Amino acid sequence: MNTKNLLCIAALMFSSFSFAEMEVAPAAAAPAIADHELKAFHSVRVSMQRMLRSADGQYFLDLYAGIWNPHGTLKDLKNQKSIAFKGMQKGDQLNLKSVSVDSMDETATQYALEGKLNANTGLMAAVLTSADKAVNMPIAFEPAFPAADKPVIVFKFYGIDGEQQPYGKALKRIDIINKNNNAVMQSLSGFTAFAGSIGFLDINFDGYYDVVLADTSENRKVEDKRFIYWMYNPKTQQFQRSPQLEKIAGFPALQGENKQIDFGAGQLYQVQTGLLNRIQPAE
Repeated sequence: MNTKNLLCIAALMFSSFSFAEMEVAPAAAAPAIADHELKAFHSVRVSMQRMLRSADGQYFLDLYAGIWNPHGTLKDLKNQKSIAFKGMQKGDQLNLKSVSVDSMDETATQYALEGKLNANTGLMAAVLTSADKAVNMPIAFEPAFPAADKPVIVFKFYGIDGEQQPYGKALKRIDIINKNNNAVMQSLSGFTAFAGSIGFLDINFDGYYDVVLADTSENRKVEDKRFIYWMYNPKTQQFQRSPQLEKIAGFPALQGENKQIDFGAGQLYQVQTGLLNRIQPAE
């Protein structure tokens, strides 16, 4: 999504809260939908943001892979330089070319980033090269926020369709499947969400991926940028819904190198020692 034109913040009850406190069930859930009323959806796109850091700490890579248009941004933390990439993926092989940040124009190509990504471990052996051959650098990437016993999962999606549903269909349930044994770890329900795509990203920088859905309940539209957050709790090995985060309007653009979340419209938050604190803009 484009984060340049975000809506203003909704009224917040708290300016600082902990991720531990907010991982609770919502006070009120949407009306239950019987399982036999739900249809399996097979075309829901999972947009997974990986945050990778080079072994030497110089480079930080925000990478969206496993989708039809893999793309990302490579940040040189030492020289304060960023390069936007997009390209192709075949299996575990990524072939990305640099593009203009504003126009995503391929004619601006100056660099190439190629490598093999291990989808389970997050390790990526890559090579950064420049068109003028001045740069030819191997880079070993690893998860920026390593976590122990990270689950390897796949999703199954269910919902309802029809003219009365937002965008023709609505996502109502997600089954979390353990990829190792094909068992259902958990079923997420009690919501109405956009059925075109979901986000799978590490919102609180703890190394575990969380589920983010575009809320389409109560006549909300995707353009309203209101989201439903299911945060993974490694202690319980379950996803828990966060009503507090859902009070914030705006798309959560992660700035992993600083452990910050930018929701737009001046809503910048710092994540530190389990707390989410709003950063007040400088006067």
